[in-house]
Amino acid sequence: MANDNILDTFAEIISQFQAIPSNQINLEQLNNTEEKLLEILYQLQFELFNAQNQRNWKQINKLELALTECKLTLNSVRAAIINVSIIGINQENLTQMQKILQEIDTARKTQVNIDFAIHLLGFLRKLFL
Repeated sequence: MANDNILDTFAEIISQFQAIPSNQINLEQLNNTEEKLLEILYQLQFELFNAQNQRNWKQINKLELALTECKLTLNSVRAAIINVSIIGINQENLTQMQKILQEIDTARKTQVNIDFAIHLLGFLRKLFL
């Protein structure tokens, strides 16, 4: 699986949010996040296609869940773009982002499967609620 590419994209998204001055996500950052989530969505779809060809049902189920989470997160980001709302990042979210970046480093080393991507998508979606 292209875990490294997906994890790298997550790391970019989280790092981008951490670097925001004044803790406010603006329209440009939302658009950038949408593009990166689309990259993740396409990678997950490709992995699902491969799992289906291999008839790997366990992986198919996980990837379908990851795709659902990714689509929900994309919808949340798109809703924020449409509303042109400014989303604040509080200290709790900043702490969670730092923890996620550390977990991404660990996942890269241990080749954790798609479960971690599902967890990250849930956190990102939470930011936009």
